[in-house]
Amino acid sequence: MWLFSIVTIYPMLMVLITSFKTKGEASYMSISLPRKWLFENYLTVLQGNFVQSLFNSVFITFLSVLLIVALSAFLSFIIVRRDTKPCRIAYKIITLGIIAPFAALPTIQLLQQLGIYGSRVGLCMIYSALYMPFTTMMFCGFIKGIPRELDEAAVMDGAIGGRLFIRIVIPLLKPVLATTGVLNFMWVWNELQIPLYLLNSSSKWTLPLSVYNFYGQFSRSWNLVCADVVLVSLPVIIVYIFAQKWVIAGMTAGAVKG
Repeated sequence: MWLFSIVTIYPMLMVLITSFKTKGEASYMSISLPRKWLFENYLTVLQGNFVQSLFNSVFITFLSVLLIVALSAFLSFIIVRRDTKPCRIAYKIITLGIIAPFAALPTIQLLQQLGIYGSRVGLCMIYSALYMPFTTMMFCGFIKGIPRELDEAAVMDGAIGGRLFIRIVIPLLKPVLATTGVLNFMWVWNELQIPLYLLNSSSKWTLPLSVYNFYGQFSRSWNLVCADVVLVSLPVIIVYIFAQKWVIAGMTAGAVKG
């Protein structure tokens, strides 16, 4: 396992060390220590469009994760509790979305017809469509382990419809809510290809796309690119460190109850 971990640790360490090098030293992309540690590289990155890109990433990630988790939770509760043939068919169709690839051209044409191509909200809707199948599968596996007797007791006490779901079911879904929230946060935050296709203005770019400010056809500042990558990765690393136990607990509980 230590040998396999080197495959992951080496490039991460190389990126971290390269972020403190000069442009000439960084071009070699080695793990050797820099002659002089240039902390100014991070200041250069922050002085660019970093703040605007950070706002875009926070807005898109927050709205996307909210839509994915909320819609998947409602949908999963209905599918599991009704348990009719149409619901089972719908569940199978939805889970097929896990293996469905992202098709750029049809997606762009659809967003253009809806009049939301190039907008941050349109991108959030695409993320919702892409990541809801997996999230729905996670919620369904967890909800199946919640006894129906709780629903029946709540209905007898007057909790019907939305009140039943929000007051009774949602508190029981905390482990899977945390798991799906963290996973979707990491997926949306780190996504590079889809925003590149669907955001037609650099002012709407997310943080992963900000590397293109220092990498182009005629100029490649690998030291600034690596500094940008480190800054982009920090929120994901911090969130995962603090939420790791919730992710593992939710994945395990969902697998056992499913």
